[in-house]
Amino acid sequence: MLQGMSAIAKSAVSSTVSRMASPTPQKLYAYVDESGQDTAGRLFVVSVLLLAEERDALLPRLEGIETRSGKQNTKWQKTRHSYRQAYMEALRQLPLVHQTLFFDVLRHGNYMELTALTTARALQRKATTPYKVTVFVDGLRRQEIPIFSKMLRRLQVQTSKVRGVRREENDAFIRLADALCGLVRDAEEQQPWAQEMLALLQQHGVVTRL
Repeated sequence: MLQGMSAIAKSAVSSTVSRMASPTPQKLYAYVDESGQDTAGRLFVVSVLLLAEERDALLPRLEGIETRSGKQNTKWQKTRHSYRQAYMEALRQLPLVHQTLFFDVLRHGNYMELTALTTARALQRKATTPYKVTVFVDGLRRQEIPIFSKMLRRLQVQTSKVRGVRREENDAFIRLADALCGLVRDAEEQQPWAQEMLALLQQHGVVTRL
């Protein structure tokens, strides 16, 4: 087919065929939080909110739930119990968050490595190859970003960018990851309401344990 073509023309055709054969990477966003460094290895929870095309539509819905539940933009540990209940109940009834939340409970190991591993495992559950993921990690310091990025690459995570989220920068996505961490930790510490709600969220396909 390429017989008689100039070298430049052959190169152009080959390049076009190559682009046609390479699918566009799926664009993903991961919001990651952890809880339990204060327990000296007794309990370490990592949560991951993993979003694709539903991201833009979900943000105003989450902000609305925060407002209506009374939770507002506060982190889990500073939120009243009644507001926590209303927030989680509203999430359970929001189809856009189904199959987007993942968590694991770990006991010992390097905290950053465990966080990277949980992030990678969440992506294995949801991502389709090829993909590119932008990862937002609550509280990750600037000097830690290259270390965390390297850990993800070793786990075959196809990153686009890794960012740390400072306290004043948190949005409804990172607050949702924080809320899941808090709920799981409360459940692990044998709080009956948290155990029941976590079980319900898992039954309804909102939350997945890795």
